[in-house]
Amino acid sequence: MTSQYMILNKILNTKDISIITLNNLSEKHFFDYKAEFLFIMNHYNQYKMVPDKLTFASVFPDFKLIDVNEPDIFLVSELLKEYNLAYVAESFNEAKDLYDAEEYDKLMEKIQTMSDGLRIGSALKSIDIIKDISRYDRYLERCQNPGQYSISTGFPELDQLIGGIDMENENMVIIARTGRGKTWLLLEMAAAAYKQGLNVGIYSGEMTTDKVAYRLDTLIGHMKNRSISRNDETYKEIYRKYIEKLSTLATGSIKVITPNDIAGEPTVDVLKAFIEKDNLDILFVDQYSLLTDTTRGTRSENEKIANISKAIKKLQVSHLIPIISVSQQNRSKIEEGSGASGLDIDTSQVYGSDRIGQDATIVLGLDRTQSKDNEATETLNISIVKARDGGDGHKLSYNVNLNEGYFAYLPSGKDGISTEEDLNQLQDDYAAKEDEQTFTNGEVFSV
Repeated sequence: MTSQYMILNKILNTKDISIITLNNLSEKHFFDYKAEFLFIMNHYNQYKMVPDKLTFASVFPDFKLIDVNEPDIFLVSELLKEYNLAYVAESFNEAKDLYDAEEYDKLMEKIQTMSDGLRIGSALKSIDIIKDISRYDRYLERCQNPGQYSISTGFPELDQLIGGIDMENENMVIIARTGRGKTWLLLEMAAAAYKQGLNVGIYSGEMTTDKVAYRLDTLIGHMKNRSISRNDETYKEIYRKYIEKLSTLATGSIKVITPNDIAGEPTVDVLKAFIEKDNLDILFVDQYSLLTDTTRGTRSENEKIANISKAIKKLQVSHLIPIISVSQQNRSKIEEGSGASGLDIDTSQVYGSDRIGQDATIVLGLDRTQSKDNEATETLNISIVKARDGGDGHKLSYNVNLNEGYFAYLPSGKDGISTEEDLNQLQDDYAAKEDEQTFTNGEVFSV
């Protein structure tokens, strides 16, 4: 007795088709009883009621009518299992036929899209939030153990405004024009996650693994980036001490992949495999436009970016780890040379598609300007363009020395951090979360 058969009987008994409409079921889910399903639905659509049992029996005399008392959630869960098993079997048969016919391009396309037709989940179940107050217990748990639910961005002032990075529900996007420091900010957040003991993953679409590692060495140990990336022999003893000590620290890990490490195209499916293979706690993606869209029928750049954004959002939701990505700012939306920065940035300026801004939980806009007083120091402005839980509309400024990996906050009354005491407390709290050991010029010191 299949769940398809039981659901049709329950509909005839109760005269209620909500189990169909609430769970988005269709004729494809009733593959053994397609004619019966269509008869019921056509009758309902035409007469606004489920057909009488006698009417149904006159058309399908061999269909045995029974009483069904199982709850909807059970019936739909079983139906989806039946559907998924049948779908997988049919897909494998089609794949085998393509293999036998040596149509390998179509075979690979079939394999890549097989999961799209699966239905994940169970019956729709609403929760009465007036009677169910278990959320209060979860609130208390988050208050008592905040480190289990969010991590620091590495910028305590930013954490105060956005609440840090949600460990399960964060899809953050960093946008800026070329050369404004997007990748540096991304990697500073990755370094902060590493210092907090997380298993960090980085996909770099344009830099080699060594280039990524050199920047992280700068951010973690304040190694001079120009010296290590340009093969300065006079710096090798300092760098050696840092490298020897780095592997002994009891912190997290950082895994990096680039297009050179991928056998095929760099797709979101590759990122999914990366998360699962290395059991990542957080993923950093540099950047959207350097990923490949596998959706059939994509015609424009906008569609490509929108599909990638949708796939990354789906990946974040299904795996419940934060994903932090970089995307270009759309030049056509900005007057070149205007010096547009800060709150002038909005989600419509994301390169390729505004779908990215819609899918993101947090959007940060960046601009960087040269310091008039010190050539080695620049000012990095971080605008909170969008923040799901508040903080949007604020801008934070930092003096930065990217050659040595330093970020120094510049207090401003406009950013919501109003007193020196607020700032000191934020920075003290962040320092306490970091590993006790860090580096400066190859020497270890305590925070």
